[in-house]
Amino acid sequence: MCSVEMAVAGLKIGSAVAGWQADRQQASNQAYADYKTRRNADQSYLKDLEKIESERGMSAREKGREEFRAKMKKQADVAAALNAGFGNPLRVSQDIGVVFDQDYNDIAFGFEKDMITLNNQRGDAYANLQRIYNNIAPVYTPTTTDLLLRVGSAGAEGYAQGKAISS
Repeated sequence: MCSVEMAVAGLKIGSAVAGWQADRQQASNQAYADYKTRRNADQSYLKDLEKIESERGMSAREKGREEFRAKMKKQADVAAALNAGFGNPLRVSQDIGVVFDQDYNDIAFGFEKDMITLNNQRGDAYANLQRIYNNIAPVYTPTTTDLLLRVGSAGAEGYAQGKAISS
């Protein structure tokens, strides 16, 4: 009769060991999936930064081009006004200078607005990275102690069931 108890206990223990191994494999698979998720999030973040920096450079080039265009227009307007004989050269330069200053301020404001937007996008990209990282749940990997507890309780339970069957 002792063999019934041992057989039931052996099945329970084998089942506990198989369950423990399956849980460890599942934890390992989840840890790898989390690693890949973090890697993909990092790559996405770097791609976002790359686009932001590219836009920053394009904006700086556009600002330089617009400033140069405004400066050339000012020089052309001053030369045209002086060649047309519009009186006092100082007054002509002052009048055209006011328009130039306004153009320069508009260009500077547009550039500053672009930089603020790009800085906000940089912050959004980092917040998105953190959101992804924070949504990754920690992985519980079953330990050897867990295995020993499972085996012990399965053995005791199996022995008790075997006793009940044999009686």
